[in-house]
Amino acid sequence: MLAALPACGAGARAGAACAQAPEALRVLPDRIDGSTLLGSDAERAAQAGAGPLRVLGADMASDGDRLGAFVEVPAGECMLGMARVSPGIGDVDLFAFEDDGSAFSTDEAADARASILVCPPHPRRLYVMARVMSGAGAVSLGVQSVPVEAADAVARAVGARGRVGDESGRLESWPGLEAKIRAHRAAIGARWEDTRRIALPVGSRTASRIGATLEGGRCLDVLVSPSNEVASLEVVAEDETGRIVARARERGPDRSLTLCSTVSIDLSIAVRSRGTQGLVAVVVGRSQPGAEAEISHATPIERVTEGRELAEARAAHGRALAGLGYGAPRVSTGAARLGSRTTLPIELPAGCARIDVLAGKPLADVLAELWSDDLALLGRARGGARATLFTCGGGGPARVDVESMARPGPFAVEVRKEPKAPPALVAHPLAAGRLLGRMSATGPSGAAAAEGARAVALDAARLKILPLQIPANTCAEVIAALDAEGAGVDLRLVDTSTGESSLARARHVVSDSRCAGAAPVPAAIELRLAAGKGGALVLTRTSPRSP
Repeated sequence: MLAALPACGAGARAGAACAQAPEALRVLPDRIDGSTLLGSDAERAAQAGAGPLRVLGADMASDGDRLGAFVEVPAGECMLGMARVSPGIGDVDLFAFEDDGSAFSTDEAADARASILVCPPHPRRLYVMARVMSGAGAVSLGVQSVPVEAADAVARAVGARGRVGDESGRLESWPGLEAKIRAHRAAIGARWEDTRRIALPVGSRTASRIGATLEGGRCLDVLVSPSNEVASLEVVAEDETGRIVARARERGPDRSLTLCSTVSIDLSIAVRSRGTQGLVAVVVGRSQPGAEAEISHATPIERVTEGRELAEARAAHGRALAGLGYGAPRVSTGAARLGSRTTLPIELPAGCARIDVLAGKPLADVLAELWSDDLALLGRARGGARATLFTCGGGGPARVDVESMARPGPFAVEVRKEPKAPPALVAHPLAAGRLLGRMSATGPSGAAAAEGARAVALDAARLKILPLQIPANTCAEVIAALDAEGAGVDLRLVDTSTGESSLARARHVVSDSRCAGAAPVPAAIELRLAAGKGGALVLTRTSPRSP
């Protein structure tokens, strides 16, 4: 039997070697310092106005690995999210998910630096996640709070995506998408700002969904464009209960939805492929407040509304108009039906009048037309739970035609005399009705607020130029409403000191605005008819610029 060999050599040297035997294997509590990778960009963001860096996590990762955490974002602030990596990683994507799993904001560009900027309106809580797309190495994820007024500067400082109008990066190479969006929006009319652009994987078994908020007084435009491998699509808008409130219409291979509402509502856009899997580009745009009147009449609008009993709807409307100087209304009632018109005779007061057609449950999507005693059209309006008409003139007998465009039900017509009747409005009844209707779309407003309106003659062959001085720290809104002659009006606001301009087009009423900073801005209003000759009422109103 062999004797056991000593672990160390003989003599004094052996004793010293044995005394210095290695320690046992240990697991260290050390962690990767995430601020090292994020530090330089976080400092640039802070210099542009962002708050301190908060590291959500850091780790070693390779293809497909993820790193994320929940973040609570104050309602009135923006959030900057950043993912930064070591040189071994060639591509990292960054996402902010809602609680239901919908991607609220993404940066999916083929880049080793990913940044998103989420600004109001946004969910209270988001799950911020980084995903390694290629390579292996260290990845660090962090967020910073950003005041709304510093959002643009911070986004430029770090190259953040996710702001209104930005692409996710995944759609950058989508063939022809930008031209398609421009043509689509031009056909709709009004002005739009992007709130979501996302490439969404779709299949035939289950619908893929993204969230969207339809704010009261605004409209949403949804355009869904499939990639080549997706043959056919079904796109619907659902409310919080899962009820389908609208179905998208076909535009060749694309699908589109235009939704408007007087009340704020959270929606889900559900997209399902018929038969094949692939990707679709989903682009969601938001209108300016009250812009429904500027949308082309050829564009089908889905009106999302809440149903109320007629008595409740009338009471709520009376409270909304309290304090505007209206007296008690003259009231008529009737029942609206699908496929036919219900006519009610009314008496118009001299001066200007407001006529509200209020829908009672289950009536939804109301079309109302106002005709004079000699059968001249005085106004037309359409709304989900309420259609409001305005008219000015000498008064007398008239009629209101009411038609249900979705579900039948009871309605009430309330006629109120306006406390004031500016002469320019009385002289141009149809233009006055369109102007007052556009003004009231952003909140209760009466004819007195249009006292500064002026009548101008327009000609398709000539530009009409009106001077405009915008005081310091204010915004000027210009509204132009056509009279009975002519259709199609262009409105261009020009900063005459710099040459910068904006252009808005609509069929009968158009609006645009421009703001001045610390110094007044000399500007000009340019108006032109699309064809023929006609008159218009033009109103300029100013308001303090938001800080």
